[in-house]
Amino acid sequence: MFFPLHDQNNEPVKIVPIITYVIIGLCFLVQLHQMSLDFSQTDKIRSAHFVHRHGMVPKAFFEGNPTYQIGPESLHLSSKDMAEAEEIPVGSSEREMYDLLVLHSSKLSLWLMPLTCLFMHAGLMHLLTNIWFFWIFSDNVEERFGSALYAIFYLAAGVFSSLAHAYLNSASFTPLVGASGAVSAVMGAYIVLFPKHRITSYFCPAWFFIRRLDVPAVLVLGLYLALNILSMAKTGTANVAFDAHIGGFVAGFVFAHIHKTLVNVVPGNNK
Repeated sequence: MFFPLHDQNNEPVKIVPIITYVIIGLCFLVQLHQMSLDFSQTDKIRSAHFVHRHGMVPKAFFEGNPTYQIGPESLHLSSKDMAEAEEIPVGSSEREMYDLLVLHSSKLSLWLMPLTCLFMHAGLMHLLTNIWFFWIFSDNVEERFGSALYAIFYLAAGVFSSLAHAYLNSASFTPLVGASGAVSAVMGAYIVLFPKHRITSYFCPAWFFIRRLDVPAVLVLGLYLALNILSMAKTGTANVAFDAHIGGFVAGFVFAHIHKTLVNVVPGNNK
């Protein structure tokens, strides 16, 4: 497979990609907050609730009830158990389990799940991987769209990828977190706008053979999409939301085609 290092700047970026910087900064700030919640046992409960409140939990989102249970379905309580648990003294182990499993959120947080999940990650490595791919492709796309339109595009495509995942996993209690869907949308737009750009990549067909190559963007990003489609078809890969990646990529691809068509029909635009 190809692991991209950087693009060749066939068309040097002449702007300061402010939206790219803002998105990266917000993702790091949210990650620091998540990490700060793991310092004590009490904060670990807050950490679990934070992820399930602001991550994309398909079951909770579609049911629309701001009070919902988290964790494995086998641990979920019945309505009778929940009513009885409310009477258990605070501080006991039984009440602590109840407080962990039951989350009291709000209607607003439910509706914002497809958006807020884009700025959360499952760990520092997850964040760094997303930021790496985002940084390589984002500045060119932001320059071509313009910062204002790019911000709308990034958020809208990211929300679409979250909803696509939620629709395909509507019974799931597992929260979707990560910018991967939105980053995939940027990659989908890049393949339309800059198909002839060359991406410096490590070519790794096997662990013992690694070579640095300059590869056309259409090949690197096309392979990325193909690998996600193949991975989604396999079983036992639920820890990675390949459907969100594919949904985001398709959204970015379509949006960029529409934008390119509209730009080309305006007199004086020959991009």
